Amino acid sequence: MEISQELLQKKILIVDDAASMRTLTKAILREAGFTHVFDAPGGREALMMMSKVRVNIVICDWNMPGMTGLELFKAVKEDPKLPTPPWIMLTSSSEGEKVKEAILAGVTSYIVKPFKPDNLIKQVISKLS
Repeated sequence: MEISQELLQKKILIVDDAASMRTLTKAILREAGFTHVFDAPGGREALMMMSKVRVNIVICDWNMPGMTGLELFKAVKEDPKLPTPPWIMLTSSSEGEKVKEAILAGVTSYIVKPFKPDNLIKQVISKLS
């Protein structure tokens, strides 16, 4: 899959409380050629990072202690100092109600774990294009 140099320079933030998922997702993105991939273990850390780095897209787990992925999304949306980038919810929960709640809140995309690396890359490219 050919990805433009411009897209490969975009800043991607991965938010997941599971270190193994952050590592795996980062490896998939780096293998595709993305060079600016950041990660945070939770919502508070993600908010801190987003106040310092202007990220172009967020890939976020839903179920995290302290602050869920949806709560993080809403916090970003409500903060006038933070731009709201495209948001991919990456979660093991495929409950219809949760998907509906995320879409109604404005989440851009919803991917259920386990996921195919190609699907994630396609979603990231389409949201950044």
